[in-house]
Amino acid sequence: MGNMFLMSYDAVVMGLGSSGSSVLYHLVRKGFGKVLGIDARCPGCGQTSRSSAIVRLHYTNPVTRDMAIYSWRFWMRFREETGYEREVYHVTGVGFAGSGGDTKYVEEVVRSLRSRGIDAEIIPPDKFKLEYFPEINVDDIDVVAWEPLSGYCDAYDSVQGFIKYAVTGGAEVRYPEEIIRLEAEGDTILKIVTNKGVYKADYFINTLGVWTNKVLRTIGVTLPIQPAREDVLYISMDNPPGFGWGDLNLGFYGRPDTGSRYLIGGLEPDYKVEASNVEPGEYSTPPLEILRSRLERASIRFPSMASAAPISMIYGYYDVTPDHQPIISIDPRYKNLIHLVGLSGHGFKLAPAFGDTVTDIILYGESRRFPLEQFRATRFREGVDASGRYKYGILG
Repeated sequence: MGNMFLMSYDAVVMGLGSSGSSVLYHLVRKGFGKVLGIDARCPGCGQTSRSSAIVRLHYTNPVTRDMAIYSWRFWMRFREETGYEREVYHVTGVGFAGSGGDTKYVEEVVRSLRSRGIDAEIIPPDKFKLEYFPEINVDDIDVVAWEPLSGYCDAYDSVQGFIKYAVTGGAEVRYPEEIIRLEAEGDTILKIVTNKGVYKADYFINTLGVWTNKVLRTIGVTLPIQPAREDVLYISMDNPPGFGWGDLNLGFYGRPDTGSRYLIGGLEPDYKVEASNVEPGEYSTPPLEILRSRLERASIRFPSMASAAPISMIYGYYDVTPDHQPIISIDPRYKNLIHLVGLSGHGFKLAPAFGDTVTDIILYGESRRFPLEQFRATRFREGVDASGRYKYGILG
């Protein structure tokens, strides 16, 4: 420990995925003092590196939906906002298919979006088939919600854009650097100890995702976060759908990639994982049962996918709360520890709103843009449930 050094900052951001890098960006953008970001790998190299990075507005929770709208607008002007050398957002359109009891919620969301002046519509399934993709099977669909300006981002580049702006504006970024522990006295976090240094700060922002409790246990805090594994299949096919898709009936989602590539993920991630083994990665040999599950579901909706060629399969981990909504609040025990975790699969698409919100909490004691009461860390023991309306919690 003789080579350890002590440095002081106004704020330290712990974890530089899409959310942490957005916080760092917004702190610098709003002129907040001396800030440091730390990551155990490199910015964007953790779970963000395995994100499907779909950007859509279809959320049944009104606050989360407002965050999605703010973030969508930010992603569309990312280059202007950050000065990054290229755009990261790709407009493809995104559709949501539902039937039965889900229909009223699908329609409610679209009405809400339209009331905000957003281009969204309900399209009868037969019309969607005729106008957008003749090879789709709509036999079991009652309604399609269509967002023509939604799409996806280049996840890694998005993080680099945030980081580049922050560093240019004076922020420091340290990686690879592993957080060993936090140290506290009374109701205040005093310092963070890593494998390379010791840092004091007025505020500590927890954006550690699935690694949250490993660090928080060093100060006696455990948040109700469970890791959930998501496997994403990349396929190649002739004439893939040119749009993103969320399927409430069949439990899968997808979006186009470059050229003839399309990716397919599931709406039911695997919760039977160990919190100590949550490193994202790529299969050298994809498990046959997951490969089959992804293709079987998708080819019911898009029959031509039955003959698609698998390219690769990646996996990553969501940090999931009991109600599938984020924890965004000051820690109830430590007054200078702010949590932005438990993002439950919404992390990337809502990252701009998350960064703006956490920065406001530091500057003003509360978010000036979004009401956050339902996302407080204490809600679970208070019996507050912020769940969305769909059975697939990661849809929000």
